[in-house]
Amino acid sequence: MDNTYFGIRLNSLNLMGNMAAKEDDIENSSDFMDDMDSQKAGGGKSDGRQSQEAAMQKEKPSASAESNRKIEERRVILVGKLGAGKSHSGNGILGTKQFKSKQCWSSVTRKCDYGTAVRNGIRYRIFDTPGINSPKNISNEIDVETEIRRCLFCTSPGFHAIVLVLSAAERITNEDLQMLKTLDKMLGESSFRYMILVVTKLENDESLLNEMIAAAPEVAKLNVKCEERRVIFGDDKKEIPPECLQKFDKVLTELIEENTKYGKEYYRHKYYDQATGILKLDKDDYKKKHPEISDSEAFEIVRNEAAVGRSPRDSELRKITDCYCVIS
Repeated sequence: MDNTYFGIRLNSLNLMGNMAAKEDDIENSSDFMDDMDSQKAGGGKSDGRQSQEAAMQKEKPSASAESNRKIEERRVILVGKLGAGKSHSGNGILGTKQFKSKQCWSSVTRKCDYGTAVRNGIRYRIFDTPGINSPKNISNEIDVETEIRRCLFCTSPGFHAIVLVLSAAERITNEDLQMLKTLDKMLGESSFRYMILVVTKLENDESLLNEMIAAAPEVAKLNVKCEERRVIFGDDKKEIPPECLQKFDKVLTELIEENTKYGKEYYRHKYYDQATGILKLDKDDYKKKHPEISDSEAFEIVRNEAAVGRSPRDSELRKITDCYCVIS
């Protein structure tokens, strides 16, 4: 592959991921999960059962107006290359800073992380993931592929969208091509119907983006597979322009409506059912401590905790992440 640039001043992107889909629509029972800011204060990476219970306690439903009415929600997982701007994008979608994000030479997100907030009357549940091409010093500390797969099959009822975050400031390298193959195996071909491309580090100029895509064959192929669902998130390190977020919301809503028409609202991993068997034990433990909440609420809490590695049975969940197969 040549060194074709992904743009006039930037160059191609880095990843892609063929992903898969789910077969069943599962009714969501998630009006009870409120702000996770106190969890974020600990970095979202606390160890041990006591820390897990403290974090889950913040998820208990309240008697507020929000918990007494059904709030429309969007479930999104962010994937991308190290330094692409996933955490920055997640904070912009949420409308509040919940993910650590800064410019540096190493990965800020070392494990999957979770944030939730209500913006424009819609609750967004965002899962941030480590960079798929994380360097060896990080790979020796964590298994990035396992982190992402566990997040995929623990989360209920699945994801409305897989947001592939692309930096417009880098070339495609052999390392990137290998990463794309890894995503292919991990997520599956049919996941393109859930994918939205978010382009960071680029001014909000559609004509410029079109020129850049035309000059980058790998990006052009990805754009076609995603049916041209792409959104520029601007070049501001502090915030995402409001007009960019408005377009993202529109693209996401249209994507959900289209997939729902065919009975495939959510992307869901093949090992979802196997993980559910393990997580039922977490749910039972949680219910013993919090008998006042419903089974569905307790299950939502323990699933979200497990997705970011805070299940007391995490070692069992990690054992079912060996295969690269997803429901399509």
